[in-house]
Amino acid sequence: MLATSPAGTVCATQCRTEGSDLESEGTKDTGVEWPAITEKSTPGGTRNKSPALMLPSTKNPAISSPVINVSNMKTKVREKSTVIGSKRPIRAILPAPTQTGPDHGATYVQWVALPPDKMKDLETPKNNSKATKRSFLKVSGLKPSTLKQLGHPVKSVTEEQALPSPINSTSNALTEKGVKIVSVLSYKQSPITSLDLGLSTARGRGKCKNPSCDYVYKNRHKPHMCPSCGWDLTTEKKPKLFNVPVSVPGLLDPYQPLNAAQKEVQRQSTLQLLRKTVLIPESEAELAEAIALIQELNSTQVVLSTANEETIAIEQSGWPRYYESSASQCLLCNCPLFKGGQNSVAGQEDCWLLTDSHIQTATVQLKICLNPQCLALHSFSDIHLGLFNVGNKLLVSIDILFKIRNQIKLGHNPKEAALLILENVQNQPVNTLNPSELSHILELLCSGYWAFECLTIRDYNDMICGVCGIAPKMEIAQRNTDNVLHLKNMEFTWPDFQAPDEVNVDDFWSTMESEAIEQAAFPSSIPITKFDASIIAPFFPPLMRNSIIINTEKDKNSSDQAAVGNIAALVRLIHEGTFKPDQVNEYSKEELRDFLHYCSIPNEPEDTEKQMGMAICALYAYIQNGILTAKQPPAHLTAGKLYKICPHQVICGSKYIVRRETARDHVDLLVSSRYWPPVYVTDAPRQVAVCTDVRYPELAAQMWGKNQGCFSDPMAEPEYVSCAELQDQQYSMDISGAESSLVHPITKSPSRWVVHSREDLEVSGDPTARNHCLSLCQELEPYTSVISGLKDSKTSAVRQKPFAFDNAAYYYLYNRLIDFLTSKDIVNQQISDILQSCQPGEVVIRDTLYRLGVAQINTEVEVEEETVLPE
Repeated sequence: MLATSPAGTVCATQCRTEGSDLESEGTKDTGVEWPAITEKSTPGGTRNKSPALMLPSTKNPAISSPVINVSNMKTKVREKSTVIGSKRPIRAILPAPTQTGPDHGATYVQWVALPPDKMKDLETPKNNSKATKRSFLKVSGLKPSTLKQLGHPVKSVTEEQALPSPINSTSNALTEKGVKIVSVLSYKQSPITSLDLGLSTARGRGKCKNPSCDYVYKNRHKPHMCPSCGWDLTTEKKPKLFNVPVSVPGLLDPYQPLNAAQKEVQRQSTLQLLRKTVLIPESEAELAEAIALIQELNSTQVVLSTANEETIAIEQSGWPRYYESSASQCLLCNCPLFKGGQNSVAGQEDCWLLTDSHIQTATVQLKICLNPQCLALHSFSDIHLGLFNVGNKLLVSIDILFKIRNQIKLGHNPKEAALLILENVQNQPVNTLNPSELSHILELLCSGYWAFECLTIRDYNDMICGVCGIAPKMEIAQRNTDNVLHLKNMEFTWPDFQAPDEVNVDDFWSTMESEAIEQAAFPSSIPITKFDASIIAPFFPPLMRNSIIINTEKDKNSSDQAAVGNIAALVRLIHEGTFKPDQVNEYSKEELRDFLHYCSIPNEPEDTEKQMGMAICALYAYIQNGILTAKQPPAHLTAGKLYKICPHQVICGSKYIVRRETARDHVDLLVSSRYWPPVYVTDAPRQVAVCTDVRYPELAAQMWGKNQGCFSDPMAEPEYVSCAELQDQQYSMDISGAESSLVHPITKSPSRWVVHSREDLEVSGDPTARNHCLSLCQELEPYTSVISGLKDSKTSAVRQKPFAFDNAAYYYLYNRLIDFLTSKDIVNQQISDILQSCQPGEVVIRDTLYRLGVAQINTEVEVEEETVLPE
């Protein structure tokens, strides 16, 4: 059948075929709408096929290739005559045996585009079906013997090599005498149809869809996620986009610069890609092979070369000078990647390669995802080859990054540790850096280190003390007012509305990590310069934090002037119900004067009721806003860090303070803990206790009643007491019913005390704080020497280092890291001590409270005998 059009002539030839072959099942949408081929039935039961083919209407502008795809053809042959029968045909699982006779040929449609004046040169054969040979089917995953049993012809190796490969997966095209002929075959009988049964490697097995992964699985045990690379194996295979070096509508033109919106999309996608693909083990031992490779490639030799009567030193090393990602598809969206030259958005970047022994130049090839919704940059990022990529400007060997971590653990400044390493490399005889290059590489190395730590996989529950677990019986408050953040390039803002007290811990730390990774991946990016201080979250091991974490620093009174009066006396009046702050206007002048006298608030005889009411309310507001507990920081610095530790010096929680420290910061940290410790040791116990009484009166009433955190009446003389709750309890795994944060799982009591050591009492000189002294309790006397020895310990010396940071993200990440590293070292020593005493058949475990213990494995008796470390 011939049809002419103004653009040319379309010739279509069709072979005779079975009626059932016209039905196409499982066709995929290609974006092109094709008209259906209709069939008309005659009364005699025979079918006269009169197909009406029309040129497709292309709705998808992304398809500009001349290759035509008809896999979307749909038919209406499902409406069958009742003469034939209503039984539906059976769909075969495997391909039906193929008939090679002339009466069973494949449906074959050939479109030839010719100009009108060339029509006379075209001769249409009367019967193409006889001249058409049976095309070979390529059935993937089936052996030749199986194909023969199914009736499929099998090509020899030589025949298979002689066949030309198709242009794409849906059509064949050839050019003859300047005329492009596009051959389109039906979906069922297409020579490129692939019956992929999941047998990509062997019968009954499948392969990970990640191009860079070699993991093979059994089909009956197919995992949801690849255990080797983490690839999601549950999603259906996505259609591949065109991978061409020319501009295709719908895809990115890689030769045009990115606009601001595209750069932001690329930035976010690249950060997501790095978090997904760059997963660094925490332990250096897990990268032993990579470190061994580094040491092998670090072996360099200096060769002296003479040129123009000059002797030149040439360094020869085992490190390559060209690096490229092995990915050919985007690891986020599976779209094709583009690799170009200097005039494209994915060219080559010159960078430094830094190792412990030398420094050299190298080249990194970039690849960009052509999906406009992704645009992720793919670059060399294989950590197992021993290098960490810093923004395609620096390739640093990972042993250097581990050395910086070890220096931080010893109390060194991260920047100073990086500079020391660079200076050691500078001592080599070749490639001496000038000051500008040294400064640039130092900046890249520091930003790369923090990205390295953010991409390191670690469980922060590993830092929980093995003796105390998640519920220490005693926690000791510590502060470092010299661990600060510079405010010269940073502006903290405070909400001008009633913001909630609750903060999102995970979001805050994820934001800090993303900021550090972004500054390493895009070195030209501007660091944070404006910061909402109300979102700053404390740091807790996940199992030691409460379900609600608060930070009420926004409510601090910025005034440095302290209110005058006895805060304990005012809280006693409130406890007894004698004074109610919300009813201050209802008291008489005589009652107000009695309140002022009882609370030691100065007043004059001529003071009015309003003046006396304001005086007593000022003292109440001073308690509620937080009594000052530390010195005022300079205007250009933050107030430092407040943290609490267990008696074994393991961090239990940390808070980073912007404004001057007050008792409110202590209360925030305690309320945010999973369990308020039975004994909280601080140098400001009276301030913390009364602040709790005012802010959380119901909680305080259950914890200490009217004693304001003391062992006895705070208004009476100190008494030497014995607290049964604080006696050493026999170890028990049964903590049923003790999950309430109010009832402590160790003491089985809601009682709490806020105390200070004898040294703190001598330093403060506050006689009213005598009732909070630790030595007044018989059960706490052994802890006196423990607390006094904390200041002289090596761990405390590392945590008390005076460091000032210019970058907000690095400041918070450093403090979290130093908390983890110093605590993890203590826990590792605890585990080592237990392992030395373990007998054959015993293993180290953590119990319900995350305390370390030893379990006896007994295959005959199911009951496990357990012991824990003594306190």
